[in-house]
Amino acid sequence: MGRRSRNKLPQEPVELSIGDLSHDGRGVAKWNEKVVFVQNALPGEVVMAKLNRKTRNYNEALAVEILQTSADRVEPKCEFYTVCNGCSMMHLDESKQIDFKFNTLKNNFHKMSHVEPKQWLSPLTDSHWSYRRRARLSAKWVNAKDKMLVGFREKNGRFVADMNQCQVLEKPLADLLQPLADLFAQTSIKQFIPQVECSMGDNVTSLIIRHMKPFNSDDVMLLKNFADQHQLQIYLQSKGPKTVVGLESYAESLNFKLVNHDLTYEFLPNDFIQVNRRMNEKMIQQAIDAMRLQTDDVVLDLFCGLGNFTLPMAQKAAQVIGVEGDEQLVERAKHNAELNQLNNVAFFKADLTQDQDNSVWFKQNFSKVLIDPPRSGAWEILPLIAKTSAKTLVYVSCHPASLARDTDRLVNDLGFCLETAGVMDMFPHTSHVESMAIFSR
Repeated sequence: MGRRSRNKLPQEPVELSIGDLSHDGRGVAKWNEKVVFVQNALPGEVVMAKLNRKTRNYNEALAVEILQTSADRVEPKCEFYTVCNGCSMMHLDESKQIDFKFNTLKNNFHKMSHVEPKQWLSPLTDSHWSYRRRARLSAKWVNAKDKMLVGFREKNGRFVADMNQCQVLEKPLADLLQPLADLFAQTSIKQFIPQVECSMGDNVTSLIIRHMKPFNSDDVMLLKNFADQHQLQIYLQSKGPKTVVGLESYAESLNFKLVNHDLTYEFLPNDFIQVNRRMNEKMIQQAIDAMRLQTDDVVLDLFCGLGNFTLPMAQKAAQVIGVEGDEQLVERAKHNAELNQLNNVAFFKADLTQDQDNSVWFKQNFSKVLIDPPRSGAWEILPLIAKTSAKTLVYVSCHPASLARDTDRLVNDLGFCLETAGVMDMFPHTSHVESMAIFSR
């Protein structure tokens, strides 16, 4: 009993001095010779923190009182910030958030690739508010509260945050949280609705409602009336992604425009699109500027999705080949090329974690390459890129550690030089780091 007692976390808050920020934006302290990651704490602060999780190597805590305040601390704009896990850095001054992300990228380069670019790009930023056009929200009927909740998860990850608005979702999506909760509470299967996936096009907003039991006819009528009232397209998902079906047959496709390039993209409600529309425009422009595309360039775009970079590049280059592993996105990319009357672009489906040396699409003489891989990075495809005759590689990354790892291979094994790199604030108020690196050889 004595040993178990010593291993228990204290019930009362403990005083901690915060020395640094972790990669996910939590304060770093020490307690009883063990590292503690503290939510809502900044370097230089002294806080009273409630320890809420223990592991073999570290503890976790939440700052409940700030005894000594950092000059970089600001009052969070959202009243649900201390509960909701949708944002993790709203207590840090906006200008310091991008500094944190830059330092995260820089430290990853130093630790994992021992390489630094010849020049750092100026950070790309935009508004910190009302920027999310896509979100996956949790839903939960809570018997104890006799209440339906719709929102992001709580910071402990176990429960759905009790919230009725959001400062980072685009409107009108931000105003739908409470109406959705009220809608779900009226259905016959309120206990069996765990999630709703939201996507905003320029023309219409879609909802994919995940349900573990069928809606009855009265429920369907409620949903249709709600869709009409809020001008929504509602889809139902009973199991996996292939079970998504429209509540009705919708004649109009979701779409968004790249204004700077006069391009229109149509997409399905469960297609991947960049969350932040304004930052997406800036990111695309930065990539195209870095590539210095000429009218005789033949460009390879790997992990191309529905053609986010492919189509703007095709406006300037002789030919662009887009390659993507998701067949649905490949079909959408082909459709969008036709929609925008671009006939110098082709799309192919391929698993880019596997050997592609003999693929038909690789039989081109590429002069430039752009890649936008998932969080896991592009490790497997890097040797293939090195086999091209491309002199320029633009690497768009959503995870600085995998970018740094891949940079090590590109520079130290495959003969590339890291020219420039920088961060992009695609997800303000979070620790998520989006970045871009430009290589030459």
